[in-house]
Amino acid sequence: MSVVVDQRDVQKRGGLCAKYPSSYVVCEMLRKHSIRRVLDVTFGRGRFYALCRRDIELLIASDPVKWPWLVYPDRFYQATAWQLYNLLKNNKVQVREVDCVVVDPPRWSRGAEYRRRGEYNFLIGSPRLIIEYAAKAAALINAKHILLHYNKVVEVENYTPVHVVEFRWLARYLNTENKNTSYYIIYKHSWV
Repeated sequence: MSVVVDQRDVQKRGGLCAKYPSSYVVCEMLRKHSIRRVLDVTFGRGRFYALCRRDIELLIASDPVKWPWLVYPDRFYQATAWQLYNLLKNNKVQVREVDCVVVDPPRWSRGAEYRRRGEYNFLIGSPRLIIEYAAKAAALINAKHILLHYNKVVEVENYTPVHVVEFRWLARYLNTENKNTSYYIIYKHSWV
């Protein structure tokens, strides 16, 4: 399934949709796939969940920095995707009850600096490395789904894309290389 969503159409809904259009897209995708237990390995401030936090039964967050949260998770681990994977692999952290691992690697455009959101400038590892270890963590904890927000649809080992939203957004930053389009992709594990 593939659909195109324009940021302006989401913002016309008003309220929190006007302020957090990406949350609208994420929350609709989570609802459509009955995902209520989430591990977000690139949590940031939690903007993705602004419109649906009350619908999420369990929200576990990980990020290399504890940013001032907009949405509070149930549990938080201060770790990169790679560090969290190793904590899980070595049984130093127990996370076995999630439906979906969410990954939104920061800063896709070389040379761009995001002045309004410092968390977008904080990058440890390449986006591809972050995606790879998020997928490894998902497989390790038997998560049925991965939700990826990225500038293109990529292959993820052992997971198949089942829902793609092409999101057209308005640029507020200079030096964007991806022509104001990003993709929200739900992947399903091959054993599901």
